[in-house]
Amino acid sequence: MNTAAVRPTDVKDVTVAVRVSNQAAALDACLASVVVQTIGTDRLEVIGVDDGSTDESGSVLARAAHQYSSFMRAGQVSPGLSPAGARNWSLSQVRGRYVIFLEATDRLAPDALERMVAAGDAYEADVVLGKLESSGRHAVETAMFRKNQAYTDLYASRVYWSLTPDKLFRTSLLQRRGLAFPTDMPIGDDQAFTAGAFIGADNVAVVGDATCVVKGPPVAPRVTLSDRVALASRMLALVAAQLPEGPRRDKLQSRHLEVELGRATAAALLSATDAAERDQALWAAAEVLRAQASPGALALLPRMVAVRFALLAQGRFAEAQRMAAFEADKDRPVVRKTVEDGRVFTTLPFFRDPEVALPDELFDITDDMTVSHQLQKARWEGPMLTLDGFAFYEQLSTKDRTTRVVLRERTSGAQESYAVTARRDDTLTNAKGKPRAMGRFSARVNLAQTSSGWPLEPGTWDLYLAVGFEGVTQEVRLGPKRAADLDTTARMPVPIGAAPDARGMELAATPYYTESGGLSIEVSRRTPLPRRA
Repeated sequence: MNTAAVRPTDVKDVTVAVRVSNQAAALDACLASVVVQTIGTDRLEVIGVDDGSTDESGSVLARAAHQYSSFMRAGQVSPGLSPAGARNWSLSQVRGRYVIFLEATDRLAPDALERMVAAGDAYEADVVLGKLESSGRHAVETAMFRKNQAYTDLYASRVYWSLTPDKLFRTSLLQRRGLAFPTDMPIGDDQAFTAGAFIGADNVAVVGDATCVVKGPPVAPRVTLSDRVALASRMLALVAAQLPEGPRRDKLQSRHLEVELGRATAAALLSATDAAERDQALWAAAEVLRAQASPGALALLPRMVAVRFALLAQGRFAEAQRMAAFEADKDRPVVRKTVEDGRVFTTLPFFRDPEVALPDELFDITDDMTVSHQLQKARWEGPMLTLDGFAFYEQLSTKDRTTRVVLRERTSGAQESYAVTARRDDTLTNAKGKPRAMGRFSARVNLAQTSSGWPLEPGTWDLYLAVGFEGVTQEVRLGPKRAADLDTTARMPVPIGAAPDARGMELAATPYYTESGGLSIEVSRRTPLPRRA
C-alpha cells in the first residue's frame, strides 16, 4: 500500500481519515463522497486505514489508494487492536491543517469540506461541527445543528452532546494538546478524544444550515454493562481532570451521567438477563454516583433520571427498577405537580415516601418552568406607555395571576413595578394545546408618576415581565420575543415631567430596543423645548 513519508511542504487544507473494519460494501460510497468534494482534491488528502478486516475491505482500500495516488494513502493495523489504534495511525500521517475522522459507512455531502474549512478559517475555530444526518433508522444528535454558529459556548449549548469524531479538528490544536485516541478503552475512545478537543478549543463553530455528514449505522461492539458504567466513570474523570469544580464542569459531567450512566443503568435494571452481571454493574454505578457525581451535575439531570440515581446511590435496586419501569412506560399517567410556597414539585414515584426519604429538592422543577411570552403592542400617549401581549407558563394554568411589569435601572438596580390587566383569550394555548385563556395582559406604565409620586428618575431602565401564576413567579425580558408587526422605529424623546432636582429642567424618556432586542427607556434631564403657540 502507499505509505509514503509525509513531507513538510505537502500541507493540505484538510485530511479525511477513513477507518474501515469489515465494511467493504460501504467503503466505495464513502470514498466516492470524498473524491467529489467541491473543495477540490488538490486541497485535501485521504488517509484510509484497514482495521484488521477479514472481508475485502483491504483490497478495496488498496485499489482506491492506487487510483487516487495523488491525494490518498492507505495503511493497515493488526487485528485485535481497538479502533483507537487505527485512528491513531491515521492521526500520525496527517498533513492537513484540519482533520476529520469518518467510518466507512459515513458519507460527506458534496460541499461539506468546503463549508467546514471556510467556517474554521473565518471564525478561527479549533473544532467545526458539520450538521449530521442519519442514513437510516439509527438516531444521531441534532439539537446542536439548528443554525450556523460562529462562536459556540460549550457550557451553554448542546454541542458537547455530539462526541463522535466526525468533526473538523484543527491539527495544531491536537498537537498542542497532545491529543490521541486512548487505546485502553473497550468503548468510547472517540468520546474521550472529541471531549478533549472540545475542552481545549479556543473556539467551536457550527455549520448547521445544511447536512455535512450522513452517518451510517454504527458498529455495535460486544461490551458488558460494566464496560458501559466504566465508560461513564472514565469520562467523568476526564472532565474533572481538565476543569475546576463549578458550573462548567457540572454541565459537561451531566451529559455523561445522563447518557452513558443513565442508559447503562436503565439497561441493567430493565433488560439484563444475567443477574450477576446486572448486580455487578449496578454496584459499580452506585459507587460512581457516590464518588464522582457532584450535586451540581445531578441537579441538571431530568428529574426521573435523578430520582433513579438517588435510589441507586442508596443501594435501593428494587425501587430503582420501579423508577426505570415508570420512565420506560409510554402509557404512564400524567405526572401531577404540587405548588408550595412558590416552588413547583413533580410528584414522581417516591415523592415524600417516608420509607425512602428522598429530599424534596430532588423533585423541585421550579427552575425548569418554561415561560411562553410575546410583546405584541407598545404605544405612547404622552408619558403613558401601554403594553399588550401574552405570557404564561407552559406547565402551569393561568389561575391566581400576579403578573407585573417591572422597570429596573441598569446601574443602581432601583425598580418600579406596575400591575397588569388580564384579558381573556380562549384561543391561547400552550405548546401541547392546553388552554391558557388568562395569559394575555395589558399594562399602562405611567412614567410621570412612580411609587414615590415623582417621575421616573434619570437612568437606563430595562423592562421585564414578572410572570406570576399559581403562586410561582419568574422574570423574563420584555422585547426580545415580540410580534413581527411591532413598530420598533426609533422615537423622539417624550417629556414625562419636571426634573424635581434641577429647576428649569424637564425629564424626557427615549424608548429603544437593545442589540439583543430588549425594550429599554433612557430617562435624562434637558432644557424644555419651546412650546408651539
